[in-house]
Amino acid sequence: MSERFKLAENSIVGRNRKRTKHFHYLTKVLNGFFIFLYRIYLLPLFGLGKRIVIIDTIGWKTRKKRTTPVLALHFYTEFLTFYVARGIKSHWLKNILAADDQIFKIQNGFKKMQVKGVLIEDLEEKFKHLRYFFEELTAASGVFGYDKEKHGDVFQTEEFKEILEIIEFLQIIPMKN
Repeated sequence: MSERFKLAENSIVGRNRKRTKHFHYLTKVLNGFFIFLYRIYLLPLFGLGKRIVIIDTIGWKTRKKRTTPVLALHFYTEFLTFYVARGIKSHWLKNILAADDQIFKIQNGFKKMQVKGVLIEDLEEKFKHLRYFFEELTAASGVFGYDKEKHGDVFQTEEFKEILEIIEFLQIIPMKN
């Protein structure tokens, strides 16, 4: 018999949902350190450029340049896809959506490129992405606190539906130079 799935409070999404002052400060410091190591090509050298991408956007309110590390994955589609834990509340997603034609710059490993972001709005498509995340990617344990062996099939539970409403997926389409 499988244990009932509940979003773990110590998971990334669980901590983001609480948004404590300490967690916010810690992520801000770690993001700055991470961006520095990424920009000097140390992290891409060790292979972290495959999962983490640095995005450069313009602030939707301030119009200042903003840099953020983002988890980027290849789901079942051919496109690189950003997973947005905070959903539409995420500042970097607001920046992208406010930009002209949703065009912005990313650094993926050693490559820098201009891309267009397309928000996945279809609920069925979001369901497919999230299901793939849970079933196929080992990151689901740290991100959501999900263990396939322990929790089994959770795709019809209220907890999964709640996560589906919060999470956003942004597909990345490279622009031709």
